[in-house]
Amino acid sequence: MARPLSVSIIMPAYRAEASIGAAVRSVLAQTYRHWELIVVADDEVDYRPLVPADRRLVLMRTGAYASGPSVARNRGLDAARHPLITFLDSDDVWYPDKLAILVPLARTHGIALGNTRFRAYPGPGPGYGANCWPDPVEGYYDWLFFAQASASLWPVYRRALIARTRFPERLRFAEDAVFALSVMARHGGAYLYPQPLHEYRLRPGSLSRSDDTVRRADEAYGYVLSALRAGDRLSFPAEAVAAAIAVFARRRALNRAFPASGLRYFQEFETRMRAHRLPADGVAENVAALARCAGVGIGFRGGDGWR
Repeated sequence: MARPLSVSIIMPAYRAEASIGAAVRSVLAQTYRHWELIVVADDEVDYRPLVPADRRLVLMRTGAYASGPSVARNRGLDAARHPLITFLDSDDVWYPDKLAILVPLARTHGIALGNTRFRAYPGPGPGYGANCWPDPVEGYYDWLFFAQASASLWPVYRRALIARTRFPERLRFAEDAVFALSVMARHGGAYLYPQPLHEYRLRPGSLSRSDDTVRRADEAYGYVLSALRAGDRLSFPAEAVAAAIAVFARRRALNRAFPASGLRYFQEFETRMRAHRLPADGVAENVAALARCAGVGIGFRGGDGWR
């Protein structure tokens, strides 16, 4: 029997008083017990009274205030001690078997992730809920399969595959996508488990519909595209740069199209668009065609791409 591999879980925390308790408890509830949880506070909050005590829980700070999720995750990466690495945001939760299912798959395939469940939280009644991939077939996929989903990707990684890759600290939006996709592109892909193992909680304070959020996302995608076109590969292998430009151009255009959709959650809009599986080239035409297929009126404003 193979020796159990331990996992370093990295959780950035910024003004997370209302949600961090549930996030930490979801880690404590894991049926796989070989892990450490590194909570990196990027504010002045003392989170110790808000989380259960456990010897596997490490609380540390960035040493700054609002330096950004990339900085916090990078501090956690520097402190991580175990051969497997994964991440959990302080406002999301895991289902109890996440590590038990993904650790053996990551051992075998290098990178493994489960489906993600989007859920409106809190709220009366069932509210909005959907899976990132509605009906995936379990198996190993090329990195471009995962690039089609404009969602946070939080796999379990073999640490050796991450090597010295870090989150781009200038970014406060899409930094998770740049990190995950660049590691996947270097490795070739990842293994997908079809059932949801991660619950992405859509909270009223974090809705991605505001003009400010769309603006910040547009600026972030603009920075990523400029860097890639200028020769800064952002950890992508040279042979994947052209495809990465197409991916982030597509995301930028979808982000620009979202406010006119009439939908409350970007995740609902994006999964509805992606379900029609149109190609990534001809961005403006595809966004308009997707909108027609979904019965959503969208005025495309032009520019570089989707979200």
